[in-house]
Amino acid sequence: MMARYDQNKDGKIEMRELAEILPPEESFLVLFRSQQPLSSIEFMEIWRRFDSDSSGFIEVNELKSFMKHLITKNQLGDISDDKLDEYAKSILKLFDANNDGKLELKEMAKLLPTKENFLKQFQGQKTLTRSEFERVFSYYDKDKNGTIEGDELNGFLKDLMEHEGNEELNMTELEKCCGMLLKVCDKNGDGIIQKTELEMFIRPSDCQEPQE
Repeated sequence: MMARYDQNKDGKIEMRELAEILPPEESFLVLFRSQQPLSSIEFMEIWRRFDSDSSGFIEVNELKSFMKHLITKNQLGDISDDKLDEYAKSILKLFDANNDGKLELKEMAKLLPTKENFLKQFQGQKTLTRSEFERVFSYYDKDKNGTIEGDELNGFLKDLMEHEGNEELNMTELEKCCGMLLKVCDKNGDGIIQKTELEMFIRPSDCQEPQE
């Protein structure tokens, strides 16, 4: 068996090689789990990319596109559309908890490996110190342009809402929360959150304290 499936002859069966041994539903699970854990921002980038019709769900054809991307990325060769259909059905069988034929945000989050919620380290705190706020802002300002917008903002809100106990998060709730946050914080109406605007939201009574 080792000789048959150890394609690179290193004496070990790697994730990619293991994926070829297992049945479809298990092989793709192995393939998904072999990916580097995603931050909430990276997760939202993938979501936005493959939710191509912005419906708030990953539907069958979008799931197939994502799987094809994953296969290409891992250099697993060509795959027929029939096989993709088979694999998509297997993934839905495992992760489509409400059996509606598509994946919502919380279901996709169970499929993809993600990093621990960055905000979890502040569990139990009523507020953040300024230095803690600086760490939070730096983490979610992925492109370091001094603002939080787009997938950065969605990633922050996803972590924040889950940190507050909302484990059943969906895109409708996330978009609603995003709209409310922009209404409260986006003082200049440019659709993005400036550093000072976010600090006023997170630390409204502490913004003037000395830097630690």
